[in-house]
Amino acid sequence: MAQDHRLSRRRLLTISAGTLAVAAVAPSAPALAGELVSNVPNPLLPPGKRGTILYTQRDATGRRGIWNNPAPTMGHLGGPNFPADPNDLGPLVPLPGGFREVFQFLANAGFKQVEFAGYGQHAENQGGSPPPLTASGQLLRENFPAYLNYARTLRGFLDEAGLEAIGNHGFIPNSWPGGPNGGMTTDDYDRFQIELEFASILGMPFMGTGGDPTGSSAKEAWDVAAQKWEAINDLATPWRISIYPHNHADAYGFLQDGPMVQVTVDRVTGAPLPQPQMVRGESGIRKMQYYLDITPSTKCYCEIDIYWAHSAQHRFRWYYDWNGQRQESIFSPIDQIAAQPLRYPLYHAKDGERRDEQPVGVGEGYRMIPFGDPRSDIDYDAIFRRHRPRGYHNPNYEDDTAPGGAADPGRSLRHAVISGTNMANMAR
Repeated sequence: MAQDHRLSRRRLLTISAGTLAVAAVAPSAPALAGELVSNVPNPLLPPGKRGTILYTQRDATGRRGIWNNPAPTMGHLGGPNFPADPNDLGPLVPLPGGFREVFQFLANAGFKQVEFAGYGQHAENQGGSPPPLTASGQLLRENFPAYLNYARTLRGFLDEAGLEAIGNHGFIPNSWPGGPNGGMTTDDYDRFQIELEFASILGMPFMGTGGDPTGSSAKEAWDVAAQKWEAINDLATPWRISIYPHNHADAYGFLQDGPMVQVTVDRVTGAPLPQPQMVRGESGIRKMQYYLDITPSTKCYCEIDIYWAHSAQHRFRWYYDWNGQRQESIFSPIDQIAAQPLRYPLYHAKDGERRDEQPVGVGEGYRMIPFGDPRSDIDYDAIFRRHRPRGYHNPNYEDDTAPGGAADPGRSLRHAVISGTNMANMAR
C-alpha cells in the first residue's frame, strides 16, 4: 500500500535541524553588495515565479568557491554601469563557486526558484559532494543516509538564500510497475524512492529529467512511454511530487502513426527525389501532443523549453501524409501552451535570435542569448501575457552557452544578472 509522505512535524524538525547545522558549522557565504535587482511596480512575472536552471551556471557550481580558498577563481561580474551596459565587465574579483555561494548570488540577481541539473558540486565547497549511489552497476544502499543528509545541507543553503527548489533534471527509472520484463526492478524502485525523499527534503513540487518521454517517432513507442510516465507519477503521488519530462525540438516533430507509403519529393524543399522512397506516413499530429492526449491531464505534466519549441517551428514544417503526399503544418509554441496551459507548469525561458543563414527546415534556426537580450526573436512578452492562470507557471531562465570557460569564467553569473533584471523589468 502506498504511503502518504506529507511533511510531518518530525520531518519538519529534521529539515530544520539540517538548516541549523549549516549555520553552526559553516561561515557565511561571501556577501554581495545589496540587492542587485529591484521589481517594477506592476511586474508581469510575479517575483516568486522567477527561476533559473542551474545547468546555466554549471561552471560556477562546479568550481571551488571563495570560502576557505587562498586562490579563488578570478573573473568579471560587472562594473558600475552593468547590466544596463553588458560590456561594462568591471574589475577582476573572486568568483562565487558551489551551491551556497551561487545561491546567494542568484537570490541577489532577482531569482526566487532554482531547478537543479543534478546535485553535484566541487567537493571542496561548503557541504562537500553527494555520496555515490551506484558503483559498477550496483546500487549502494548503504549510502542512502548520507545522501539524505546532503539533501538537508542543500535545503539549509536554499533557506539561507531565500530560494525555493522547483525541480530537478535527474534520475528517472528505466523500468516501471506494469512495464515489460516483469515490471519495475527492486533497484529501480529503491533508487526512485530515495530520489523522491531527497526531492521532498528540498521541498520540490516537481522532479524530472532533461529528455523527452521517448526519443522515438513511432506511435507505439509513445504509447509505451505514456504508460511508463503515468506509472512513475503514481509512485510519486504519495510524496506529493509530479514527475515531468523536458521537451526539446524533436518532441514537436510529427508522430509516425500511419502505414508505409511511397514518397517522391523531398520533405523540406519539395524538390523531386532522385528515386522514390518508402517512409511511414504521418497524420500531422505532433509527438508531444499525442502524449498529452493519451495521458491523464491531472497527473502527467511537462516542462516546455520555449527556445526548442521555436526551433521545432523552424525544423518541423512538413510531413508525409498517409497517401505519401507532402503537407505543410506550422507549429505555434504560444498556441501549444495556451490550448492546455495546466499541462505545462514549468518553462525553460531560454531566449534566442534567428539564424538568418539557416533556411526553414535546416539547422536549429536560432542561437541562444541571455533572456531579454535586444537581439531576441522570441516574443516572451506575448507568451507571458497570454498564458493563464497568472502565477501558475514557473519560468526558469536557461542558456546552454552561458559559461565562458577559462577565458571568461564570470560570464554565466553576469548573464544571470542580465536575465534576472530583464525578467524583473517585464511590466503588466
